[in-house]
Amino acid sequence: MANSNITEKALAQSLKELGSQKILDKITVSDITGHCGVNRQTFYYHFNDKYELLNWIYTQELFIPLTSDINFENWGDKLIELFRYMKQQKKFFMNTIKSSNNFFAEYLEKVLTELFYKAIQDQDMYNYLEEKEKNIYAKLLAYGLTGIITDWTLEGMKEDETEVAHILQKMAFFHHTTHITD
Repeated sequence: MANSNITEKALAQSLKELGSQKILDKITVSDITGHCGVNRQTFYYHFNDKYELLNWIYTQELFIPLTSDINFENWGDKLIELFRYMKQQKKFFMNTIKSSNNFFAEYLEKVLTELFYKAIQDQDMYNYLEEKEKNIYAKLLAYGLTGIITDWTLEGMKEDETEVAHILQKMAFFHHTTHITD
């Protein structure tokens, strides 16, 4: 198990380094394995393709650490951590988001939808919503947040991450004071 984790981390580091130099579409499994000195068979023992490896990177290095103790009260702080992590690896994230298969947006939408749905389920203030409405609300927040993060990245991460996170958190809570009734 330890060797498996070492190999996965080496492959991940290789993809992150290559992804800092060129767009994901231009990176092959041969590039990844050659860069870190393992053979293709070893790669395929661990991952089906570069997108599965990218999924592993996002999950292990980004979303597990950031979401392990997330709740409705601290998600703004967690968002700041996400922005800072992305800024530290700016070229990698810009190049993965620019790829023709924007895997990052798909992945982020899925993870955020699950997180927002869980947060909505856990909050008494949402008891008036039916399950279908909770699901749609979670998707609305997730899609919006994914779009903002994607735009922020593609625009060069110029906006201050703390300010952007605070604005997003404020907007997500705006609904507490306003909602449409029948």
